[in-house]
Amino acid sequence: MSPLIKVGHFQTLDLSAENQVTIQDELYGNHTISDLVLNELLRSPSLARLIGVRQHGISSLLNFTPPITRFEHSVGAMLLVRHVGGNLEEQVAALLHDVSHTAMSHVVDFALSEPGEGSFHEVHKMRFVRTTQIPEILTKHGYKDLKPLDEELYPLVEMPTPHLCADRLDYGLRDAVGFDSLSLEDARRVIASLDVFPDATSPGRLLVLRDPEVALSLAKGYMRCDRDVWGNPSHGSLYTRTAELMRTSIRGGGVREEDLWRLSDDEFWAEMRKVVDSKGQEAMDRLESEDLPDGKDLPLPRGAKVRTIDPDVYDLSSGKAVPLSTLRPEYSTEREQYIVARRALYA
Repeated sequence: MSPLIKVGHFQTLDLSAENQVTIQDELYGNHTISDLVLNELLRSPSLARLIGVRQHGISSLLNFTPPITRFEHSVGAMLLVRHVGGNLEEQVAALLHDVSHTAMSHVVDFALSEPGEGSFHEVHKMRFVRTTQIPEILTKHGYKDLKPLDEELYPLVEMPTPHLCADRLDYGLRDAVGFDSLSLEDARRVIASLDVFPDATSPGRLLVLRDPEVALSLAKGYMRCDRDVWGNPSHGSLYTRTAELMRTSIRGGGVREEDLWRLSDDEFWAEMRKVVDSKGQEAMDRLESEDLPDGKDLPLPRGAKVRTIDPDVYDLSSGKAVPLSTLRPEYSTEREQYIVARRALYA
C-alpha cells in the first residue's frame, strides 16, 4: 500500500508514519491509531485485500450503488468501538469481523451456501484465516487463543438484530449516507448521540442512543436502505443472476474457490469472463448493459433478509435502556407492517 491511499467511498488512510496510521473518515473524522497490533493489522495484505471488495457486490460493481468497501466498513466498526470506550481487544475484533469476506460479498451466499447455512464468509472464516499471517500477528501481540476472531464474544461488535452493534451501525450509517437515505449531518448526529449502557465494561453492555429523535431518524433511514437496496427485488435479481454465473464457474472448475479470497471484485468478474460459455458471456453482457431491473413484478429471493433495527435508547425517566419502539409506538407499528409487506415478496 502507498503512504496515502483511498480505501473506500468515505475513507482514506495515511501510512507515511512507521508506527501509526491516520484514518480520515467522512463520518467519524480524523483518527490517529498508534496501537501496535492495530497498526500491523491495518497494513497487512489479508486486510488490505478488502479494499477491492465492495459491500454491495454486483450492485456496486455495476455502479448502481457507491463503491463502499469492506475495508472501510471494518475500520469504521473499529472506530465506533473505540469511540464508545471499547478496549483494545474489542477494537481488534471489530477490525477483523469481516476479514473473510469474499469477492462479490454476499452474492457468494446465493451461489454457494446451502439452505439454512450461515453467510459463506462466516462459515469459512477460519479456513481463510489459517492461510494468512493474521494468527501470527495476533499471537505476537498476546492473543494466542485467537479470541478476537470470534466477534460474537464482543457485544459492542456483534449483537442479534434488532439491537445496535458496531457492525450493524457502521454499515447502516455508511450505506444510508451513500444511498441518500440519511444526510451526512444526520449520520454524524447519530455518532454524537451514541453511548454504552450501563458502561463500556459491563458484560451485558448495549450500544444506545441518548436522543430518541436521532434514534428514530436512524431507524427510518435504515429501513429505507432495506427498501431501496438491501431488500429490493431489483438488486436481488442482480444477485441471483450473478450467483448463477459464480456457481457455474466455480463448480465447473474454471474458477477456483480459493480465488474468492485472492481476487478483487473486478478481478473475479474478469476471471469469470474467461471461463464462462457463450450463454454465460451473454448473461454478463446483459448485466453490464442493462439498467437496474424494474422490481415491480420481481420476487424477493428466499435467502434475502428483511433488515430493520429497533435501537435501544437511554430513557432519562427510568434510567434504563429501552427499545425505540417502546418510546415511539408508531414506529413499532410501522416496522411491523414493513416486515410483513417485505416477506410477502418472497419467491
